[in-house]
Amino acid sequence: MMIFSKIKAGALQFVLFIGTIIVLLLFAFILINQSHSLFDKQTDIMVDLIQASDVALMESFSWTFQEGSGMDMELKHSSGIQFNVAKDYWGLLEKRSSVSKKRKLQFGKSAFVGYRNPDLSALYIRDDNRPMVIVGDAKISGNVYLPERGIKTGNIRGYGYARPRLVYGNIYQSNAQLPELCSKVDQQLKMITSSAYRPKGNNVILKQGMLIKNSFKKETIVVHGSGYLDLDRVTLIGNVVVWAIDKIHVRATAELRDVILVAPKIEIEQGTRGSFQAIASDRIEVGKGCDLEYPTILAVHERNSSDQVVNALREPVIHIESGSSISGAVIYSNKEKSKGVPRYIGIDREVMVMGEVYCDQALELKGNIYGSVTTGSFISFENGNTYLNHLFNGTINAELLPDEYCGLVYDCESTNGIAKWLY
Repeated sequence: MMIFSKIKAGALQFVLFIGTIIVLLLFAFILINQSHSLFDKQTDIMVDLIQASDVALMESFSWTFQEGSGMDMELKHSSGIQFNVAKDYWGLLEKRSSVSKKRKLQFGKSAFVGYRNPDLSALYIRDDNRPMVIVGDAKISGNVYLPERGIKTGNIRGYGYARPRLVYGNIYQSNAQLPELCSKVDQQLKMITSSAYRPKGNNVILKQGMLIKNSFKKETIVVHGSGYLDLDRVTLIGNVVVWAIDKIHVRATAELRDVILVAPKIEIEQGTRGSFQAIASDRIEVGKGCDLEYPTILAVHERNSSDQVVNALREPVIHIESGSSISGAVIYSNKEKSKGVPRYIGIDREVMVMGEVYCDQALELKGNIYGSVTTGSFISFENGNTYLNHLFNGTINAELLPDEYCGLVYDCESTNGIAKWLY
């Protein structure tokens, strides 16, 4: 019997090789287990950061802080998560951004915000010491604020009023002054439409067929050109401002999302689709069959001029042609007293505005507004005649506005809802 036997070197190497493989597999298993554990912890932290960003942004509606600045805080029961909420303006829309941090991890999100009013009135018309006149198939559904002299029926071209009730809602008395828009929104509108306005950002020249998709986390891109810009076969999405000295023409071939258009005159061609802010100092024309999605804003602020000719041709400052749909806000700002026929917004038959119309002067309404109207007066042009403070065939229905709608902020109010999450 042999006590000691000679082991071949190849067998020993094989044993060592197998042992090494086993050790490596054990180390790999430990590393994978630790990686999964770390990944799970980071995932939990990231979920907490996302939730904290949402909570912080919603809680910021109750804070008071200036635009262009942020507020650093730590949420209660947040396990050491710190956050910063900042607010700024994108055109006439307030934008809020929330960034949550914990150690080296962070998450940020931003949104357009507005005012969600559960008691939105259907109509507020300024008290100019004359009654409102309702004619034809017109209908007002919701609470209204009318002049002291109230509302009465009238007759235009042989058409009287066709309904049993003048207003389908409660009636309150209005004042000689319209409710003021939020002072910051008013400042933004005046600043953007001033002759000295020049948008800040990375300037690019407009080219046919250009495609720009720019996140709101990056620097603004400013598209400019000569005095006249023709947006034909272009795709502009996000943090983009289109600026022209004279006029912007939007063709139906253009794809515009969340961008800002700034020019004295803005023409939107028949059949255009998209969502954007069009801000002008002279006139906005929306062609037939356009579909402008929420939160679109069409706004005109006329620069005050002592020698301004008042609407000799009876042309509207904002004209929305038949078959178009606007989801958002339509605004005309001009507090100067008109001489003769007032400046006005014209909304044609078969137009649907889902949102709000705010007009310092007059509104000719032939279509439908599902939401709210705030106006100095109504006006109607029929057979060469002008009917002041007459609503002829148009309808206003505040009850059909979705509860989720976040719209214009007035001076006595503050933002309280998310209009749209950004990217």
